[in-house]
Amino acid sequence: MQSIMNNKKIVTTILLWMLMFTFPIDAKEKEIVFSLQQAIDRALEKNRSVLQSKNSIDFSKLSLASTQSDFDVKITPSAGVGVIDSNESIAAGLSLNKKFVQGMDISLSPGAGMGNNDFTSRVGLSLGIPLFRGRGELVNMASVHGAEYSLRSTNRALHRTRTNIIIQTVSSFYTISQYMKKVELNTFLVERFKNHAALAKLKSAIGLAGPLDVYRAELKVKDAQADLADAVEALQNERYEFKSILSISQDVDITLKEAPVDIKQINMDVASAEKITLENSIDIRHEKDAFKEVQRNSRIAKHNLLPDLKLSVDYSRSGEADVFGNAFSLDEDNWGVFLTSSTDFSRTREKLSYRQSLINIESARINLNTTKDLARKNVRSQLNTLANAKDLVFIRKEQIHQAKGKKALAAIKFNNDMADNFNLIEAETELHQARLNLLNAHIDYIIGTYRLREIMGTLLAYHEE
Repeated sequence: MQSIMNNKKIVTTILLWMLMFTFPIDAKEKEIVFSLQQAIDRALEKNRSVLQSKNSIDFSKLSLASTQSDFDVKITPSAGVGVIDSNESIAAGLSLNKKFVQGMDISLSPGAGMGNNDFTSRVGLSLGIPLFRGRGELVNMASVHGAEYSLRSTNRALHRTRTNIIIQTVSSFYTISQYMKKVELNTFLVERFKNHAALAKLKSAIGLAGPLDVYRAELKVKDAQADLADAVEALQNERYEFKSILSISQDVDITLKEAPVDIKQINMDVASAEKITLENSIDIRHEKDAFKEVQRNSRIAKHNLLPDLKLSVDYSRSGEADVFGNAFSLDEDNWGVFLTSSTDFSRTREKLSYRQSLINIESARINLNTTKDLARKNVRSQLNTLANAKDLVFIRKEQIHQAKGKKALAAIKFNNDMADNFNLIEAETELHQARLNLLNAHIDYIIGTYRLREIMGTLLAYHEE
């Protein structure tokens, strides 16, 4: 009997394990709590646009490595089998090539073969030196420098993406806070207006209120319910947007910690802000680099006006014998020195390309100056926006003070039967709206400080690679 019980326990345990593996417990996180900084960190790490920009950087790095490999030693084996005049021919060899940044290239080519019952061997050495066009690091490293510029550009693109994501995250975080307060306000209003409508109906039944009072109260209820529905929908949509920015599944619930609304005032004069912007703006950095790039391309175009004249030196030692081992005596020398050129005397295409490069330099200079002017305009405009936002915070505080006074007066009148509760509800509504407006003013100022730092290039540290 004991044995049977033990066997049942074993079978039950096995079945439970099978069920656990067949129906695994969903261990995915069902709710995530975020502070503002945690949301920013998550966005910078997981946002899909950021990940795509990082992929672009990896791609550019591989392109740079590919162009740099042009100066590696190239080892190329070769082999061939064929028939010449009914005689079998077999050949095999190896070629070692090296290109130097100054334009010179060198090649070493050992090889051996068999044909017509003879064995041959050969070791060749060739040297090519450009005398005019194609000489120097400027032109021979052009593809490498171009790939380096492309890598720097993708790094700057990643930086722009990251700063944009920070702004989007901060804006969405605070927008959710705004809508939550709006939902809270409208929920309060719906209940208050329902009570007011019920009271108006009661008064109408005993002749203390007219049909217009009832109609007005019910209309207020409907308006408040519509506003509440709109606020709830807007809040939900903003939550969807927030999850999308942070690359969170829409099925996961999120809770946001209370967003800081303390204002850290920026006391900065225009001259200082412009100086910081000109030194740190990522757009200005890019245009400066682009200006240098077109200057480099122009120097290359000017270099290509030179004649194409190349000095080639060839030397080889070879041997031939009817015995395989004797073929490697390498007792025969061969020399060759050549001057080769393929220059077009008119060089029309090269001259036109050089003139186009000069136009590109002027265009790049204009773009740089335009970007600097735009940066100055943007930083001045944002400073003005912050100043207005600061003044608006003061105004909103005054409105709260006035709304509190109106509510106190409405309460006194209502308690002394000098006014109905509609005036009290209206005063309470204005006070809640004034508080919501103050919150919005604080948030506008906070987001404005982030935008100012973005314009000035100080929102996120940038390191040139």
